[in-house]
Parts: sequence; C-alpha cells; structure tokens
Amino acid sequence: MAFGIKRFFQIVAKFVILAVTAIFLTWLIEYRHFINDPGRVAQFMSDHPEPFWYTVLIVFFVLLGIYGITRKIGISVSTMTALILIIGYIHISKYNFRGAPLLPEDFQLGSQAGTLTKFIDPWQIVRLVIAVIMVFALGIIFDILTRKLLERERKSKKNIWWRLYRLSSRVTIVAIAVAGFLATTDFARNHENQRDIQNEFLHTKFTDWNQTENYADNGFVIGFLYNLSKLSLVAPGGYAEEKIAEIKTDLKEQKATSEQALDLTSLSELKCNIILVLNESFFDPETVRVRYEYDGGDVTPNLHRLQKSSDVLAGKMFSVDYGGGTANIEFEVLTGLTNYFMKTVPYTNLLPYQDSMISIGSMAKENGYQTTMIHPFNGGMYKRDIVLPRMGFDNVIDESDFEFIEKDGASDYINDRSAYEQTLKVLKDSESPQVISLITMQNHSPYEVNEYGENKFRLYDEMSDIERNAIETYLMAMNLSDQYLGEFYEKIKSFDEPTVVLFYGDHSAGVFPRIIGSPEYDISTIARQTPYLLFSNFKLKNADILAQTSSALGSNFELPTTTPNCLVNTMLNVLGAKKSELYYLLDSVCRTEPILTDAYFGGLTPFMSSNLSAYELLSYDLAAGKQYYLKY
Repeated sequence: MAFGIKRFFQIVAKFVILAVTAIFLTWLIEYRHFINDPGRVAQFMSDHPEPFWYTVLIVFFVLLGIYGITRKIGISVSTMTALILIIGYIHISKYNFRGAPLLPEDFQLGSQAGTLTKFIDPWQIVRLVIAVIMVFALGIIFDILTRKLLERERKSKKNIWWRLYRLSSRVTIVAIAVAGFLATTDFARNHENQRDIQNEFLHTKFTDWNQTENYADNGFVIGFLYNLSKLSLVAPGGYAEEKIAEIKTDLKEQKATSEQALDLTSLSELKCNIILVLNESFFDPETVRVRYEYDGGDVTPNLHRLQKSSDVLAGKMFSVDYGGGTANIEFEVLTGLTNYFMKTVPYTNLLPYQDSMISIGSMAKENGYQTTMIHPFNGGMYKRDIVLPRMGFDNVIDESDFEFIEKDGASDYINDRSAYEQTLKVLKDSESPQVISLITMQNHSPYEVNEYGENKFRLYDEMSDIERNAIETYLMAMNLSDQYLGEFYEKIKSFDEPTVVLFYGDHSAGVFPRIIGSPEYDISTIARQTPYLLFSNFKLKNADILAQTSSALGSNFELPTTTPNCLVNTMLNVLGAKKSELYYLLDSVCRTEPILTDAYFGGLTPFMSSNLSAYELLSYDLAAGKQYYLKY
C-alpha cells in the first residue's frame, strides 16, 4: 500500500512539473516570438489570455509526448527548451531580415541550410549551440537529483525486455499526447483559407492576409499551426477539366482576333534579346524620407535620370512581399501567374512536382530563342536548379560558373557590375537571340556596419544603432547598385544586337519598421513599391500607347503600377509582340485588377469577375493542378 501511495504521488508530481513547465515554455515561446521583449509578452497575455492558456495546453501535450519517449523529466524539458531556442533563433533571424514571422513553408528551404548560414552571424550560432548544451546539462543534473524522488524502483532481473524499457507505458503516454495534440489543434490546422475567421471559443480571429497580425493576436504556436494548411492546396471552386478547356478555347479566340486586328510581330521575327533583371532589394530610398531623413545626397541618381529619360519607360511594381520572398516574385514575373490565391512558395512546394511549366522562357524557346538563368549565388536556392529547366530555361549559370566575380568592400556577394558583365558575355557568345533571367545578389541582407567603407549617407533621427547601421549600409549598397545600373544601360544602348531590358526591384530591404509598421495605409505601402524600367536599343513599337496608361496608385510614371504577374505582359505589349493565350487573359486582369496582393487590399477582397475567376483557376491548374490547360 505504501508503495502504491508513493507511486501515486510520483505520477502527480510529474504531472504538476510538466504542467508548470508548459506554462514557462509557452512564455519562452512568446518571448522569442516577440523578439525577446518581456513587455510585449505581458501585453499579449493580458490582451489575449485565451490563446495564451490554450497554447499552454498544446505545449503540455507536446511535452507529454516527449516525456513518453524519454521517460525522463529533465531530458524532456531540455529537449523542448532546445527546440524552442532553435526555432526562436530562426524566427528572430527571419523577422530581422524580412519583418515577418516564421512560417511552415520556410522549412522547405532546409536543404539550403548551409547556404542560408551566409546570411547570419556565425557567433550567434556559437552562442545558440552553447545555450543548447547548457540546457541539456541542466536537464541531466535534474534527472540525477530527482531520480529517487520521481522514479519507480525497477527489478530488472525479473523483467522481460518490454517491461524493462516500460514499452507499454511509453506507448500509452505517447498515444494520449498525440490524441490530445490532434484534438486541441484541429481547429487551427484544418480550416478554410478565408481572409478573417472569428473564433468565439478563444475570443480571437485568424487573419489570412497578414501573418504578422495573425501571430500577434494568436501567439506563435497557434499562428504557426494555422499556416500548416497552406502546405497542401485545395482546388478552387469550379476546378474541372471541362472548365479549363472552356477557358483555353475562349483565350484562343481572343488571341486569333487580336492578331488579326493588331499589327503584331512574332518573337521569332523580332529576334531581339530579352533580359529580365530582378535586382535584389532594389528600391528608391527617396520615398522613405517621410520617416527616415538622411543626408549625403541622392542615393540613386541613375534611377532618377532614367525615369525621366525620353527613351525609358518607367513604373512602379507593387511587390507581393517585403524584405524577402524573391522566389515568389520571380515566379509571378516569369510565368504570368499569380500566387495571390495559392499563398504558398511555388518554387519549393509546387513546381518540383510538375513535369513542365509555362513561362516567358518556354514561349521564347518555341520561337527559336536560347534561354538562360543567371544568378551570382547558389543555383539550388529555392530549388531554382530544379524548377527553372522545367520552365524552359536550358542554361543555368550560378556563382560556380561565373567568370566575373568582383565584390565591393567587405561584401560576400558578387556585385551587380559582374552580374551584368556575365549577362553581356552570354549575349555575345550566343548565336541565337536570348531570353535571360538575371537575379542579382548585391543588395541582399545582412547589412553589416561599414560593409562598404565609411557610410556617406547618414540618418540623423533617433533610432537604435542596429536600425541605423542596417539602413545606412543598405543605402550604400543601393548607391553602388544604382551606379552599375547606369553603366549597364549605356552598354545596352551601344550593344550591336537588338536588346530589350525589363529591370525591376523585387522588394525593399526589411529595414524600415517605421514605414511597414505604420498604421497609415499611404505610408505602410511605400516600402512595397519598387521601381521598374523598360528600355532598349531600338524603337519600342507601342511605347507611345503605353505612355498614356495611368497608374492604379496615381503615379506620374508612364507604365502602370502592377504586381509582378503583369510585368512581362506589359513588356510584350510594348514590343507589339505576338504572345501565348495566357497573356490575353492578363490583358483583362491587369487592366481591371493590376494589383493582386493582400497588402494592397488589406482586409478586403477584389471583385471576382469572370476573368479573375478564370485566372485563379489557371494559376492553380498550371502550378498545382493537373495542367489540363496544356492538353488543349
């Protein structure tokens, strides 16, 4: 009887320890989520008590499952704490670079972990490793000190192996933990992707279009679980082969009508090189002076000169991301599809599972072009080495193939000048016209102190040293990038083969919290608008017509403000080129909904016209579905 009472109290003691530890670990999770700010954790617990305590329950079941496997309290707590420290570090690193929380799809980049370490401080990794070692050491010490108090005496000589290792109790505990976790998290993991979902039970809401807000309202764990559903896409309503065939037939008719009515030239007849320059984090710093005043002169004088030039068309791109997401923007530009409805990372989550993918590359190949991707970094990043050949790009040149490897200051990245030289060399060595997709790296984070020598652009408002140093270094990088843009423009103008360039910044750097975090819509969207340019060394056929197009955001520039999905279609229209059927759907979509991204709409949604519904269906079909479109 005495043994039975002792065993009962041991079980109760373990339960209490796990429950109390779950409270602490939940606090630690939110502490890391809110970038080590205890004040924000306290405010979250006060403003959102139900999500916090519900997270405690979820954490308890996870901790119980780990205990069921290890049957050691100290080791279980140490394992859970180490996981929180590691995931918290990844989250903080991403947030500092991009101003966005860690999402499940970010772990799709696990295969590029070695490459990603170039973006972080190695000493932070060392400190993290030391912290993890110390956590496990404390866990082992705790188990040793509490062994007699918490563990039942075992007579191993009389036990068979499954009793010796307490297999039945392990399986029972793990089963209870798994069942409890699945039951308590079902509402977060399984849901419809609506823009806002009210949850009366927790007195909260899920926000689909703004994950920073979603995590702030629900905490890291529930916010993360909510986004798990996005790893598997659900087909939009009405998706069927017959519907896709109907859309394709309509587009073929539009294409035939347009080609008869307009004086269009096929790409095979144009025989002009097409260069698409995704310039990493290229942005006009002049626009952020409303919150970040600096001295030192014009950071991007060549950009401003070209925007005013009579032989350059200029516009603004409303980026679908801030501080990152390059591959999603690249996907929209090259394919003409939209990620607005799918909300995933097509390069890593979708395209590796498709045998082929339509793009400007595949369309150009059908017209006798050679196709090349140039990227002065690891070609496996975002699985580009896998997906770009399926998009029609036969040649992939990454940093290991570069002949021009100039770097500026202490930067680890090959600069834009070298990227442009490599591009020009490909053109000169090619016997056929080229479509080149160039993705630069010079302006990529991190932005280290005095990375380019003494900063000539200085901020004089009050702010943290971290924020000041990052912005000042970013301005120096932009200044150099702008210089190389000017040089590239002059070389293209004097190049002896017809060549057109679509140049655009994919997003701004994630260094402007005063802008992106502003409650004023007109301010918060500044950091999402990057410049794009269209220039050539020959007369652009429809330049005068496009110059009359007004911007959706009231821009004074000649080209419309659009999201990335519309850029190539705009270029083809300026060229007066014949194009594939999809681009005729884009003519309608980009006229009525030139901007398709959550940050633009906020909590609203666009009117789902028949054209926009067809666009949603085709984007899903080609990127994630059965690709019925290619059969007709």
